[in-house]
Amino acid sequence: MIYQVLNQAIRSKSSDDVAELVRKTWLEPIANGESPLCAVRHPLGFTCLPVLRDGIYGICIHLFGERRTPVRMSVSPFHCHSWDLLSHILYGEIGNQHVEVEPGNTYRVFDTRTTASGDRLLPTEDIVDARASEPEYWPAGTSYEIPAGLYHASTVAGGAPAATVVLGLHHPEKRDLTLGALDTPEHRMTRRLHSRAETISLARTALDRLAAVAGDRLVAAGQR
Repeated sequence: MIYQVLNQAIRSKSSDDVAELVRKTWLEPIANGESPLCAVRHPLGFTCLPVLRDGIYGICIHLFGERRTPVRMSVSPFHCHSWDLLSHILYGEIGNQHVEVEPGNTYRVFDTRTTASGDRLLPTEDIVDARASEPEYWPAGTSYEIPAGLYHASTVAGGAPAATVVLGLHHPEKRDLTLGALDTPEHRMTRRLHSRAETISLARTALDRLAAVAGDRLVAAGQR
């Protein structure tokens, strides 16, 4: 199963193998028009290629810095997943902020119900305070993990292009949660699809950026 193969490559710190798997398995078929997949404009501001959904296993490719329109957030970027996250940086740098949450009076906790068309955010009775650490940045070829239930937020330095392949292991007993303003009502956050042409263009751009990273590594190796 490709999930286990990719998981092993990431944990073995075989960044070239990870990039090759992502390129051959998903990006090239999308870029060549052989895949029907359409990219999703995620409410948190990045573009998502949901390349695998298989029971409790999931794989997405997240593309940052390729969006041309600003994101209007109805809630904070602080959230936690119902799944364990393993993220490997393909190119660029991804910043991750750990967020400490405790009972307080600043944010309301929202139960996030995700569907194909968007997220339904249901306000709960839980009111909390949140303290975010400074972002820890992860360069291309490195990986980080976030267990289910741990609040965090992702960022990129200066909006520069970056991409990560994300493996998710779902825990059905856990919930997806988001922090928002105390008076924010129940609402939906839309997940709009890119067109096939836009998705193909995004995949081709990602392939070009991956190739540039590989070229930089060869140059660096030759200078040693």
